[in-house]
Amino acid sequence: MARIVVRDERRIEGRDAAEIWSLVADLSRFGEWFPVHRATSMTGDVPQVGNIIFVTIGRRTDPADAVRLEVCEWEAGRRFACEVRGLPGIEEGLFSVEVDGPPSGGATVILRFVGEGEGVSGRISGYEIGRRFRGALNRLAS
Repeated sequence: MARIVVRDERRIEGRDAAEIWSLVADLSRFGEWFPVHRATSMTGDVPQVGNIIFVTIGRRTDPADAVRLEVCEWEAGRRFACEVRGLPGIEEGLFSVEVDGPPSGGATVILRFVGEGEGVSGRISGYEIGRRFRGALNRLAS
């Protein structure tokens, strides 16, 4: 097993941290800012630890192939983290989103994934995570 660490960060001018947080923290809108084919949120009215998001990546449409994200940490207004299961070549991982910035405008968004990968499929998944992080940050900046 090889440790896979992917991290990307962007300063987004012209949007404040509260505005960015309101989008990323609404788990039912995950697919609007994170590049996946489909995202299904199993959340209640208020996001919290234990909420689950299923995302479809690539061309895999069978629900049994969906990647499962379960919220394991939640710091309202600032950060959340999800346990990740179902990524090809990665047994388990931790995905986190952090939003920070002054009330006067401009936000910094940090996306991070840490997991244990196996062989070529684990390295390909690590590359794909980085590619999707860049896409997510581009969407948040537009």
